[in-house]
Amino acid sequence: MVNAQQTLFLYFLAAISMNSLDASAAQNIDNPTIYDALINGKSLSQMRLRYEYVDQQNKPKDANAFTLQTLLGWQTANYLDTSITAQLINVSHLNQDFYDNSMGKSLPSQLPTVPDPDITDINQLFIDYSGIPKTKLRLGRQIIRLDNTRFVGDIVFRQVSQVLDGLTVINQAITNSEILIGHYERLRQSTGKYRATNFDIAHFSYQYLPKASVTSYGYFIDQADTGQNTGAANNAHKDLGIRFDGDINISSDWHWLHTIEYAKQSAYQNGSKAIDAYYRKLGLGLGYHQWFVRMDEEILSSNSGLYAFQTPMATAHPFQGWTDLFTTTSKQGIVDHFITVGGSMNKWIALSEWHHLSPDIRFQTPAGLGKYYGSEWDFSLAYQYTQKLQAKFEYAHFSEGDILGATSTQSTRKADMTREWVTLSYQF
Repeated sequence: MVNAQQTLFLYFLAAISMNSLDASAAQNIDNPTIYDALINGKSLSQMRLRYEYVDQQNKPKDANAFTLQTLLGWQTANYLDTSITAQLINVSHLNQDFYDNSMGKSLPSQLPTVPDPDITDINQLFIDYSGIPKTKLRLGRQIIRLDNTRFVGDIVFRQVSQVLDGLTVINQAITNSEILIGHYERLRQSTGKYRATNFDIAHFSYQYLPKASVTSYGYFIDQADTGQNTGAANNAHKDLGIRFDGDINISSDWHWLHTIEYAKQSAYQNGSKAIDAYYRKLGLGLGYHQWFVRMDEEILSSNSGLYAFQTPMATAHPFQGWTDLFTTTSKQGIVDHFITVGGSMNKWIALSEWHHLSPDIRFQTPAGLGKYYGSEWDFSLAYQYTQKLQAKFEYAHFSEGDILGATSTQSTRKADMTREWVTLSYQF
């Protein structure tokens, strides 16, 4: 939803643009004007047509969702060390054979969820200032992607992006390094819903090899409710962590892939005392030209079944299987052992994963204690027709292990699920 301040800001930009058109004819070509900055900018526009199919064992009907995402955006060139970015988003439902997880739609008990709401909104609207040496300031509504988006991301896979309203400062004064500091006070989730937030980021990255870096970070979320059913009365928390990630060349043909990451999550401000958990990821792989294979272990630990490690600001879709059954970590935690194979050939891009998912501590089932959530196999194949046009098929199938929950009808259950996507995207 567009608020009054955003509307006034857009009218202000339009007025500047019209005035610059009238004045541009009198300007010397060697003295760039606002008009020059506008016409020499770049488009941030895209159309993404998608069909999504969902077969969920504990739902009587299957979901068949046809949706169209349209992004219309423009980023100006610099004028007086300043640029402006504005982007609108529209997501349209081309049919109604699914539940989109929005407030006004019925049938959640009958149809599986495809969480792509029908929406028209401002997707991005920010000002960049680069007048300070090796520093950029960004103020406004913006997309934030950090590292592999495990902690902070834009949920770009879904039709509605996650965006934040606030200030980001990036400094690259130290060679091969980047410091990012951010403060954000409003969040639009991928469901289209808005939440007031008080979210701070401190992120430092140093590139120690051409394709490898070490990152230290602190994420501070000071809000009583992060929108996740964690069992904690107040979910305000902080994450402090370090990450090593990248490639190491063995020869001109072969290279090692590695990831080592650890983070500690604890209560922040008035957060629940139950918030005490850790995150750990260990991964090793081998690459040959454009192809690779790797094995990883990722743990989101449990605090004795009272609370488990959460990542409410993340792009959760690429993690723990593409069916999105674990976007909120169950209070028993989760351990994911997975194998990934991928690569590209000519215009084809392929990726496949297999996940073995278990809890950090055993969970309650109708028959006793369980130790196995299930397994998932994911596969995608994309064809890049041109630089701007791509077609993609994706498949994900989760097979349930032990039933999570004291009864088989509880909403915590992770039932068998198959999801398929066919997507056609065009940038212009």
